[in-house]
Order: sequence, then structure tokens, then C-alpha cells
Amino acid sequence: MMEKKISTKKEQAVDWLRSEIEKDKIELEREKQKMVNSIKELNKEDIIKPIPKLTIWQKIKKVLLA
Repeated sequence: MMEKKISTKKEQAVDWLRSEIEKDKIELEREKQKMVNSIKELNKEDIIKPIPKLTIWQKIKKVLLA
């Protein structure tokens, strides 16, 4: 026959707090992973518009006509 462990109110509160801390850690890790995945989906060109490279003739034309 198994005996049920009788715990005091303080022990119950500590156990509850530990379980809540563990749940929070799991939730935090889940949110961090979501954030990382959303950042990975971003395209560099969407954030920073690439600067078009000018050819030597375009540079000369720009200098002479500017």
C-alpha cells in the first residue's frame, strides 16, 4: 500500500513555483525559436535595397553630365 506524501502549504507553494518557472522556461524557448525562424525567413533584399553597380561608362557619363 502506497502512502500519500503529506506536504505543507509552503512545500506546495514551492512546488507550484518550480513548476511555473519550468513552464515559463519552456514558453520562452518556444518564443525564441519562433523569433529565430521568422528572422530566417526574411530576405536581405527586402530589408536593404541593393545599390546598383555602375559600369565604367555609366560613371564617366554621370561625371561629365552632372
